[in-house]
Amino acid sequence: MSDVRTFTEEYVHEGVNAAMNMILAEFEIDDEQEELLALMVNATLTILGSEMKATIEDVITVNYAVDVDEFKSERCL
Repeated sequence: MSDVRTFTEEYVHEGVNAAMNMILAEFEIDDEQEELLALMVNATLTILGSEMKATIEDVITVNYAVDVDEFKSERCL
């Protein structure tokens, strides 16, 4: 018997977004920190959707339609 659990893409999406919202509700964070949390959510979903092959460049291009340098400069990261 396997201990592996499987979840639908929608369930994972709801879970990571619920986790981010829980953190945002509990902690006072600035816009930059909130943007990093959103990036983590998007990175998680993009990586899982790519069978663990996505890079940070892929994550930013797919989710923000800019390159990494532009993403960083727009967000002061």
